[in-house]
Amino acid sequence: MAGTIAADTLTHSTAGSLTTDYVVNGSAKAWANTNMSGTQANRDSFNIASITDGGSGVTTLAFTNSMNNGNYSSVAERGTTNTTAYEISLPYNTANTSSQYSWNGFSVTYGAVADVTVVSTAIFGDLA
Repeated sequence: MAGTIAADTLTHSTAGSLTTDYVVNGSAKAWANTNMSGTQANRDSFNIASITDGGSGVTTLAFTNSMNNGNYSSVAERGTTNTTAYEISLPYNTANTSSQYSWNGFSVTYGAVADVTVVSTAIFGDLA
């Protein structure tokens, strides 16, 4: 069964009210927890159709549902499952597009590109 709920405000019995603009405009429109090492794969994701390995340290994720344009906000957090420290450059090399975004992993000194074992990314903006 499909339907529509139209509401301008959400009200909680003890926590107060919130306009639905915050929910619609303030929620992540896509996110992913990605492993770049070996065969690149997402551990979990939302609104991500595919992953492309662009070579050492380069990953591109395509949206299932496109963004309105490439002017959305992209955020990332890097981690590791070993003792090597990493950094992330997001977006990587080219501007984000309405259909995909990419990033580059580096060793902590930015001395060399590197596949990062844990990368969490999120996209905020308007869907098309």
